[in-house]
Parts: sequence; structure tokens; C-alpha cells
Amino acid sequence: MNAILFYMTSTENKKDEWLIPKSDISFEYLKRFNRNMGLLHLVQGLLMVFLGFLPQLSYSNDVYTFYLEFQYPIGVVPNPEVIFTFTALGAFVGSFLLMSAAAHLLIAYPLNKIYMRNLKKGINKVRWFEYALSSSVMIVLIAMFFGVLDFWALFMIFISNALMNMFGLMMELHNVYTREKGEKVRWTAFYLGVIAGAVPWIVITAYFVNTSVIGGEIPWFVYMIYFIELAFFNSFAINMILQYKGVGKWKDYLYGERVYQVLSLIAKTFLAWLVFAGVFSPTG
Repeated sequence: MNAILFYMTSTENKKDEWLIPKSDISFEYLKRFNRNMGLLHLVQGLLMVFLGFLPQLSYSNDVYTFYLEFQYPIGVVPNPEVIFTFTALGAFVGSFLLMSAAAHLLIAYPLNKIYMRNLKKGINKVRWFEYALSSSVMIVLIAMFFGVLDFWALFMIFISNALMNMFGLMMELHNVYTREKGEKVRWTAFYLGVIAGAVPWIVITAYFVNTSVIGGEIPWFVYMIYFIELAFFNSFAINMILQYKGVGKWKDYLYGERVYQVLSLIAKTFLAWLVFAGVFSPTG
């Protein structure tokens, strides 16, 4: 159904008003879809946590700070110090899957009415807050595999990626009423999100290229993580463009909502299993 239809329970209360075209995808379907997505993420997340703590699957990596110190007669030089040793790979990998599981189950059950109300306006706030946490954990893990082991660099990568997702939320908030009023889409938040999201990948690419130039051996699974996850991270931005351009099936906001969820599951699943297949393989 492509015509814009408005439904309002009262003139005073606009919270149930349709501000986007009504969809052929039912809210009952989305409730079941989110429940199933939540269970898929939950099972994988618990499995990752379990596998990561098996003694034979041990993994460790030192994380550093690089504060300066004075050394006579050289002068001021970096002083790398281990701030902690990263060992709980399974818990780290499992965490972003469990975050997604929690978000899906929340919007399928206790937050379902709020979820439906927001979807009618072209917003899913829970999605962006969950992505801000889960995808930022993912990008930190990816950065560590490429040799970014400075704690504050990892911190900035986390924050930059989280801000990218907050700009995604801002994009939706800025465009709540554009469809109703027939206004042009406001793309400022999207452009700022692209900049924020590009920064972590620029850093990761710099480490990737440098390792190749100096002749370092990059494991096969790290190559796959780079190209597959780079493609998936960009696919979320493409999905948003298609939504707001109203291309084909993306004229239906709920179609784009479902695509977001499928992309999230595939991106997290690929990263989780690539990490375990690579790190714990005989040649990894």
C-alpha cells in the first residue's frame, strides 16, 4: 500500500499517528521476527562465551598506553606500558551478539508498543542505541586484530563508531515530519555519520597497509574480516539511503527495518565465526 494514510486516535494525542506510508508488513510479523532474531543472537552469543573460556582455546593480547617520558640525553620519547592483557575473547565476541539478543527481545515484548509507535513515525530508537554499543565493540575487536593496541586509540575508535550510530538516530529524528509535510529529506546527520563512521576504518586500513608493506604475515581470517565487515558496515548506510530515497521496496519503511535486522545478524554472525575459525585453527 503506497498511499500515505493517517490514523489518529484523537486530535490531542498524536502518538499513534501514521507519519509514513502504511506497510504490508504487519506489526505482529515484526514481533515474531524480532523474537526469532533475538533467539538466534542469544544462542550464538552464549555459545561464543562458552567456547571462549575453554582452556584449549586460550587467546591473549596486550593493550598498551603510550604516554611520553623524558630519557636523558635523548629527550621526550614514547613509553609503551601494558595497561592490561586482553584474554576473554569469547566473552568479548559473545557480548555484541548478546546485546543484539537483548534489544530484539526487548522490542518483541516489554517495549513492543513503544517500538510500534516509533515505527509509525519512521524511527527505531532501540536499534541505534544497540548498534552504538554492539557495533562499536565489533569495530574495536577488528581494530585489535589489525594491531591497534593503544588503549586510547581503541577508546576513540569506539566513541567515533558510537557517534556514527547516534547520527543515524538523529537522521531519523530530523526527518519524522518530512513525509507528512512533503518536505525534502534532511541529509546533514547522515553526512556527519559517514564521517564519524569512516574514521575507524581509515585507522584500520592504515594498519592493514603498513603491515603488508613491512612484510608482516596477515592471517587469512583477518583478510576476510576486513573485506567482509567493511562491506557490511557500509551496507547499513546504503540501506538508509534506499529508505530515504524511496527506492523500490524501500519505499516501505518497515521493509528497510527488516533489512537492518537481517544485515545486523549476518554481520555479527560472520565476525563471530570468522574470529573463532581463524584464531583457533591450526594455521590461524
